[in-house]
Amino acid sequence: MRIVHVYNQLDPKNGGPPHVIIGLAEAQRALGHEIVLVSEDKPDCPAVDAFLNTYLGSEVTRFSIQPKGFISAFTRNQFQRAFAGADIVHIHGVWPVVSMMASRICKKMDIPYVFAPHGSLHEGALKEKRLKKLVGMWTLGYRAYIRDANAVHALNRHEAEGASHPFYVGVDLPKLIQIVPNGVDPDLFDYKPDGDAIHDLCPDLGQSPFILYLSRLHPGKGCDLLGQAFVQIADRFPDIHLVMVGQDQGGRAMAEEPIRKADLLHRVHFTGPVFDDRKYSLYDAATLFCLPSRHEGFSMALTEAMAWRCPVVATRTCYFPELTEERCGLETDLSAPALAQGLAQILSDPDAALAMGKRGRKLVETRYTWPKIAGSTIELYSRCQDAL
Repeated sequence: MRIVHVYNQLDPKNGGPPHVIIGLAEAQRALGHEIVLVSEDKPDCPAVDAFLNTYLGSEVTRFSIQPKGFISAFTRNQFQRAFAGADIVHIHGVWPVVSMMASRICKKMDIPYVFAPHGSLHEGALKEKRLKKLVGMWTLGYRAYIRDANAVHALNRHEAEGASHPFYVGVDLPKLIQIVPNGVDPDLFDYKPDGDAIHDLCPDLGQSPFILYLSRLHPGKGCDLLGQAFVQIADRFPDIHLVMVGQDQGGRAMAEEPIRKADLLHRVHFTGPVFDDRKYSLYDAATLFCLPSRHEGFSMALTEAMAWRCPVVATRTCYFPELTEERCGLETDLSAPALAQGLAQILSDPDAALAMGKRGRKLVETRYTWPKIAGSTIELYSRCQDAL
């Protein structure tokens, strides 16, 4: 198959979707399929080029399309060149302009397309800037973009169930909604981390045990709740530190405020974003991983943490019930006291934490590797083509 993936930004600093798209594309190509990428990134973007070269090589075909508020003749021609010969177009994200416009071109060219919301149809996500999103749905063509898709690629059960009745924006969805989660590279299981990386990232950490947070530092990620929870357990576990890894998008100050008031900043380490292999050293050394998000699609960081046998504490609004079902972590309510209780439970029982980590690794090996995920997407594409 000739598979085209569309998203607005493939720069790895922009959170999980670029990593998901390229991980999936790499695995699909390994199955013998041709990959084409479309994004709004500039043609000569060094960060994107380096990222793609690492995983797909320099020969990968990428089209840079930067549409405005309407589809000009020039933009239409760009899309037609990118989609020429395509068997399927996999469009990622709800709100990128390039994604919505790509759907229009697919309809005109009679090319089936799969819509992947990446968590953006969760109720919590739709409540953010709700009026603006309602306007987009009803007046700017986004309802048609979603409605006319040949299938919805949902990341988990919650997204699939929520997508089937998003009454709060009045969207009609395709009948075909298939759950295909994110994955990790199976080569990760044999990777040997660099022991010096942690010292370079956190020079004041020393040999102290630590709780790891790795995600964007954004209000929606619950950074404030983690800061409060850490304060609540700090006296009981005087050796434990907190390492927060990610690009600051307004969440660092929220996390710091309760920690500063408790005079505990010396036990908290902010590294900034880490996209290279140094993050594996952090997963490997962490005592546990914590993700306190207010809503998630399917967290790559959480999955990677389990791949590194790291026990996980996550809020239920991360929508990863497998943590409870497979006993590889703890789900908590969305509150600082509940998070603190979960963190304390794991820190208090190292043997149970070790067992959780082993079960998490087994879960990832069984369900969440990119070759398995890529095979599932190819089956989905075939169902879309068969239904034409």
